[in-house]
Amino acid sequence: MDGLGDRVFYWVSDETNITILLFVAVAVLGGASLILFVVSKQKSITQLEFLLLISAMIIMFYMTIRNSTF
Repeated sequence: MDGLGDRVFYWVSDETNITILLFVAVAVLGGASLILFVVSKQKSITQLEFLLLISAMIIMFYMTIRNSTF
């Protein structure tokens, strides 16, 4: 019987799982930024919202480069 570490390693070594995980991370970061902007009382974007958007864009850029090089 495989241990937890072996199962995690096999799951992470699959390219499809990594792509889905990165896409979910982008969606969560972008969604969190959007929700914070809508809920916020301020009329402009805050530093936290901006950082969430930048993080999502960096991950998406990484996914683009990663998928085009393999």
